[in-house]
Amino acid sequence: MKNPDFIAVDWGSTAFRAWAMTLDGAVLEAKSTEDGLKSITNRDFEAVIRRSCGDWLSANPQVPIVLCGMVGSRTGWAEAPYVDCPVLPAGLAEQAIHMTMDGHRLAILPGACTRNAHGDLDVMRGEELQLLGLVQTAGLSDAVICIPGTHCKWARLHDGALAEFRTFVTGELFQLLRNQSLLGALADGDAYDAAAFRRGVTRGADYPLSHAVFAARANTLGGTLTPTALSSYLSGILIGAEIAAQTIPDGAEVVLLASGVLADRYAAALEFRGIPSRLIDAKDATRAGLLLAAQQLWFQDVPA
Repeated sequence: MKNPDFIAVDWGSTAFRAWAMTLDGAVLEAKSTEDGLKSITNRDFEAVIRRSCGDWLSANPQVPIVLCGMVGSRTGWAEAPYVDCPVLPAGLAEQAIHMTMDGHRLAILPGACTRNAHGDLDVMRGEELQLLGLVQTAGLSDAVICIPGTHCKWARLHDGALAEFRTFVTGELFQLLRNQSLLGALADGDAYDAAAFRRGVTRGADYPLSHAVFAARANTLGGTLTPTALSSYLSGILIGAEIAAQTIPDGAEVVLLASGVLADRYAAALEFRGIPSRLIDAKDATRAGLLLAAQQLWFQDVPA
């Protein structure tokens, strides 16, 4: 394998992903493990990197390492600050936490922060790299982007910068309601029911959320919703309410930075609401964002 120019790491609470990369964005090799932050004992973060990336480090004793994600949180390796929107790669690089490990330069990137008119904060850590990476991988400079997940992010790119974003705890609410509530107790499995999901999307968009979700229990008790359809109906309510809360310009598409079941659900809900969307792979965007950060950190004087 060719020696990497840098090592890129996306380190979250439950997973560790690393790529040996060159400055032209090529991935020489990739590693993925379950060594998320929750699994680390005695704060031995260095052991995870040595175990997963030791051969890359040995091949190039000077190779630097750039890290993003929850590794920079208050409970991570070292707390990196939040950078206020609008955010560009240069701003993330300027606020990075610099360390060394076995002679290798190491930088932990900060997260992003935005404030509403009342001064309330919203934060992200890791997704900002994905969003800025889209400028490179998809040629997006102005876009509305949705990143579904436990805590779903809706963001806006403007002139190539992360201009603003909002977080919705839709995934977490679904899990709590489905698994720990009286209405979820009536559900029979989680098989997808497209008609129930669309019905839920409409319900979630048209009524206050705390009222809308109770319909999953009432309709099941009343016999107008089957127990096997309850899970899909509830999912539709939550996603429908989330989409209804967005300001999306007429005719604009929503970029879904997602894959799998969540991508399918959000795409279906957007289509049902008459909003065009397209899917983009999140891993490609993350690597592109880490490349931009590495260039700002260490390689600004290297010819393109």
